[in-house]
Amino acid sequence: MKKILLPLLLCIVVSVRAQNPASMPPVPAIQTTIKASLKAKITGVVMDAAQNKPVEFATVALLNPKTEKIVGGTTTSESGKFTISGVDAGVYRVVISFIGYENKTINTVQVGSEGAEVALGVVQMQTDSRTLNEVVVTAEKPLVEDKDDRLVYNADKDITNSGGTAIDVLKKVPLLTVDPDGTVTLKGSSSIKVLINNKPSSIMARSISEALQMIPAELIKSVEVVTAPSAKYDAEGTAGVINIITKNQLQGLTGGVNASVGSRRNNLGGNFNFKQNKLSITSYGGGNVNNYFGGSETMRQNLLDGQVISTIEQINAYKNKGRSGFGSVSVDYDLDSLNRIGVDASFGGEGRNTNSTRDTRVTSDDPQNFRRYNYTQNRNRNMDVNFNYTKTFKRSTEQEYTFLAQYNRNNNHSNYSLNQFPLPESEVIDYRERNNNDNQQKEFTIQTDYTHPFSTVKRRILEVGTKAILRDVGSDYRLENAPDGSLNYREDPTRANTFDYQQWVWSSYASFRMRTSKMWGFSLGGRMEMTNINANFISTSTKFTDRYQNFLPNVTISKRFGEERRLKLNYSQRIQRPSIFYLNPYVNYSDPKNIQTGNPYLDPELAHSVELSYSTFTKGGTTVNAMVFGRQTNNAIERITTVDTSGISSSTYRNIAQNSTYGMNLFGSARPVKQWNISGSFGLNYNILNSNALNITNENWSYRVNLNTSLQLPHDISLQANGSYNSRRILLQGQSSGFYYYGFSGRKEFKKQKVTITASAENPFRRYNTIATLLRTPTFISDGSNYNVIRNIRLSVNWRFGKMNAGQNREKKKISNDDGKRG
Repeated sequence: MKKILLPLLLCIVVSVRAQNPASMPPVPAIQTTIKASLKAKITGVVMDAAQNKPVEFATVALLNPKTEKIVGGTTTSESGKFTISGVDAGVYRVVISFIGYENKTINTVQVGSEGAEVALGVVQMQTDSRTLNEVVVTAEKPLVEDKDDRLVYNADKDITNSGGTAIDVLKKVPLLTVDPDGTVTLKGSSSIKVLINNKPSSIMARSISEALQMIPAELIKSVEVVTAPSAKYDAEGTAGVINIITKNQLQGLTGGVNASVGSRRNNLGGNFNFKQNKLSITSYGGGNVNNYFGGSETMRQNLLDGQVISTIEQINAYKNKGRSGFGSVSVDYDLDSLNRIGVDASFGGEGRNTNSTRDTRVTSDDPQNFRRYNYTQNRNRNMDVNFNYTKTFKRSTEQEYTFLAQYNRNNNHSNYSLNQFPLPESEVIDYRERNNNDNQQKEFTIQTDYTHPFSTVKRRILEVGTKAILRDVGSDYRLENAPDGSLNYREDPTRANTFDYQQWVWSSYASFRMRTSKMWGFSLGGRMEMTNINANFISTSTKFTDRYQNFLPNVTISKRFGEERRLKLNYSQRIQRPSIFYLNPYVNYSDPKNIQTGNPYLDPELAHSVELSYSTFTKGGTTVNAMVFGRQTNNAIERITTVDTSGISSSTYRNIAQNSTYGMNLFGSARPVKQWNISGSFGLNYNILNSNALNITNENWSYRVNLNTSLQLPHDISLQANGSYNSRRILLQGQSSGFYYYGFSGRKEFKKQKVTITASAENPFRRYNTIATLLRTPTFISDGSNYNVIRNIRLSVNWRFGKMNAGQNREKKKISNDDGKRG
């Protein structure tokens, strides 16, 4: 009962004093004589004695030892720190409490009259064995949290995610936009890096959007959005970093099975977790089958001296059936209280079959009308293996050394076969084509980091580290065709593509941060990266070597006004290296009217970014975060399309633009009543795309709105609704239209059986989503639209088993390769 009454009494006292200070009687003097004394403050850090980790949200009460009345207090931050300000001279008692721990009492705390700080240092709390078997949760995290250097979306608190994928989760994260085709952008830019548990994954190597479709939503605990990464992060990702955190285990043996059926996707998965004393094991396995439908329509007018010389109309429809699986296992062992080792592995696989039909009609002096049936198969296998070692020191909880090693591998095999028929309808095949493509990407990374605090109160901290990434990418593309439509296929060497590409990146960083007694915070860091590229494009007899180095600074200044408000200013430089998707010089002729190729001579993008943010929150659960920012990207890589006099379009990538984005983001959440939570975000950007080489400038406003609300009803029933709208966005040569989505969910929990049933509807009143794209250049005008099925109804069931208790987990260090501009 004491553990409940003490925090409750503290909250009442603090609330009453804040609301009606004039009516409060003066606090009796505790010390015999006080002469015009200055106000002092009491500080400290609360740590778990067994795990040597901070205890967050613990209640710290300041008591008069004579009357046993609470005269002040606070709660600990996420790092376990606390500050009680405005303390008069005297002798006090400090009592620290938190559910699952024994109360910690410091009986004699002497506060002098000179107003100096009283530092209690590190206060260790012991777990209470009487409460470990049954943990009662009295408060829960909000859906979105604003932390010092990142915005956190707690996906496990959002019932609309049940039965979905990582794509469905990211759609609801403030600051992020997900197009219907799965492209993720942050503050209007797709130059991002997606991590899983602070490390890269091989499933992201080929396509971020396809990889996110493989990860089940039930596996995701939270999503972190870092818009201004420190020097400790790799310098890749000009817009920022997205970190997907998967669920972790508590002490004991736990597990679960989840299944869902839907109109477009069916899932089945399970997890098993064990943690006892020094050993912890976490595992997950699952798979899904899915169906996607869509198509496109394009009308292109080819121009010569401003006059239309030909018109091409294309209509495409596709049906996609896929299946995928994802699994992981992690083993960690505490050698002793200061040393820990861990090994984990993850693996995934995907199979996808696509049937498509494209009709092409050319109106010109030489008219052409034909239809192509295309059947495509794609098989992807990936795996990651990681080893990590962490050493902490008795001197300070923040003094830490880590060594990490990681090996990634991704194998992909794809093939297609197409038959061409003349139009109008004909059963005569006049052209055949088929291909096989095998590619492989291997990556080996070694990283070491050291964190050194210079004082026991941890106000000055130095971080240093070094890292090496070795990448090797290979591909072998073969194509056969039969121009007469017979079954007599012949290999076409002009359309073969074999290459080997190596990229080595060495980097070192140093970052120093400090916090003053006046609640000012400063962080200064720099990262030096050296890149070495060797490429051999065998099919085109092209060899390419490039070496460059970049120094990228990072500066942050922040000011806290109490524990509830913070103002922060940040400047950083980021780099975005082009991946093999952009560099490969192979010419893709699969659509003879629209040719595509890469550019091996691309330079990296370099971005300058400035952010100013203000955040505030109240004990009642209201949070507001406002940000204004500016970002300029030099050497911007843009896709450029031109049309020749024969009406053939060619698309490639070039460093021909300077992209500038200025904008603001506003996020807020509130709990009007205990059972109802509402949150929303609004973003407004002004985008400028400028290319001196092409004499093109395109600029315009864009905005996005996101709303989410949840309601807790009696009998363990909860309801939730969410929606988002994204306005049109500009391209260097045109623009694309906006889009929106919405969803509803209802959940019923059967706590005794540990079963949860969730019903969800995504866009129930609209089957298709359509995005129109308009391009205008001196050589062509293109007006097109892409559509896909977005309506989805699903039912999910989750069953949990096992017992858990309240031991805290030690943070696990992972490698983060924040690089590669993906396609």
